[in-house]
Amino acid sequence: MIKGRQLAKRLLIMTFSILLIHSWGGTLIGRAATQSQVQVSLTPTDDESAVPPVDPDNPSKPYPGDSADAGNVTGTGSQGQLTIDYVSNLKFNATTTQRGPVQTTAENQRAMVQVTDRRSTGAGWTLQVTPSPLQSRQRTLSTTLNLGTVHLQAGAGNVSMAPQVVNTTDLKPGMANNVLVADQHSGLGTWLLVLNRGTQPTTLTINDQQLTAGNYTGRLAWSLTNAPN
Repeated sequence: MIKGRQLAKRLLIMTFSILLIHSWGGTLIGRAATQSQVQVSLTPTDDESAVPPVDPDNPSKPYPGDSADAGNVTGTGSQGQLTIDYVSNLKFNATTTQRGPVQTTAENQRAMVQVTDRRSTGAGWTLQVTPSPLQSRQRTLSTTLNLGTVHLQAGAGNVSMAPQVVNTTDLKPGMANNVLVADQHSGLGTWLLVLNRGTQPTTLTINDQQLTAGNYTGRLAWSLTNAPN
């Protein structure tokens, strides 16, 4: 009986000693830890080819077109590091009102402006639009354009900070209006300004009191500066 107790005591002492050795060995390994370096070089892209337009509802797919802007699917073809890739032609619903002012909404389902910044500087940019007067052969209208509720859509895989929408209302003919501003280190990659979406549609207000029947056309001159403005 005494021998059994002595044997159990020796086994307990041996187990405790093994635990001490294991703990001491683990501490020694932790103290021997060190660090290594990870290094990578990023070089600016030299790709200046035209960026094709993409679907605002699914940027991983090509632009499918817009029934109100038939045939406008290939984009502007602009080449460079900072480009306007695509602009929609806006078509507004016909109105039979004989006296103004009158307001009409855009028919477009996928109206948008697509911008791409492939520069490595992160300098930012500004998207501006200058409407022209709407004219027929007989008359020039006094109009105001309102882009309404717009939606900013990033290109597929784009994780850059978004540009800011600064103005979409009361865009008068002959005046350059800042619409999007990308501050430094934002607006990189491809961004889509999607129009005629949400609670407020894209609208055209004709301010004239007396209206003359006819087809009226005008232009939207979109420009892109290479810095916030």
